[in-house]
Amino acid sequence: MFAAIVDFILSIPKPDLDGRYEEFTERYLLNKVSFLNKTYISHLHKVFYVAVSYHLLFLFSFYILQPLLSNLLIKKEDKEAIARDAKKKKRNQVAMHIVSFIQALCILEFCFKAIYKDMNYYFTFVTLKNNSIYSHSLSNFGWESFKSQASERLFGYTDFNEKIAILACGYFLWDMAISAYCSTPAFMVHGVVSFTVYSIGLSGFINYYAAVFLIFELSNPFLNIRWFANHYKLSDSKLAQLNEIIFMSMFFICRIVWGLVQMGVLVTDFVICFKDPRFHKGHALIITLGNGILDILNLYWFMIMLKIARKRIFGGKKIINKKVE
Repeated sequence: MFAAIVDFILSIPKPDLDGRYEEFTERYLLNKVSFLNKTYISHLHKVFYVAVSYHLLFLFSFYILQPLLSNLLIKKEDKEAIARDAKKKKRNQVAMHIVSFIQALCILEFCFKAIYKDMNYYFTFVTLKNNSIYSHSLSNFGWESFKSQASERLFGYTDFNEKIAILACGYFLWDMAISAYCSTPAFMVHGVVSFTVYSIGLSGFINYYAAVFLIFELSNPFLNIRWFANHYKLSDSKLAQLNEIIFMSMFFICRIVWGLVQMGVLVTDFVICFKDPRFHKGHALIITLGNGILDILNLYWFMIMLKIARKRIFGGKKIINKKVE
């Protein structure tokens, strides 16, 4: 669905500027930060192109899509809602959620393609019955086979994961900037941490985990639908309530359960490969701390969601009981 657009963006040639671009990156960026190696620098222009593309989508959403949604979803007699929705802050929020929704669908398309294409690479620790489809390693799971593939998970590099890491870096670079301008500190921290972690992935370390951790994004489309339903006073509809259940379930499964399990697998890989000469202790520390922060943020957001859901359920009952009395 998004492959043709992404391929077009990533095919835009690197700026030349009479050799000044190469000179600038080599002189001021190359190896100045640990993840800014030759592999990362060779894709840096693509990261910026993706970030710029997301900002163009944001501007399109701000000036075109937001007014359309306002006209379609807000009743004409609700003057207060129309006035509130016309404020710059609200328009920014609507545009940001549109970008977030489209980004989630885009990155998930590539994650599923990566996992499907390299199934034996991703499912090395799952036992499956149909041995004729998957590699032999899948049907013989054991600690030794898992251990032997740890180095491939940490130091392996695939074309699909390269593309996923570029898309993630570009999006989180844009997310960092836009969050600093019109969002909360928690989202700014999320953007900074995510950008750093996926930049390390693009540089060649833990590239395997790019698609693994971006499965988090499965909850995002439902999160954005939920936000739009609340924003446009449609949260009482049956579809919105169904979306609420799906969203909370997906958030818990993808971000809490899947996230913590994969964090455990990643830390285990770090321990196994600690003495490998390619192992980067600084990157491992940043990734562990970064994922720890993201896990804490996810748990914090999930607790807030549960609190709101509890208020809606039990708060509503109290009001009904008072009326009955």
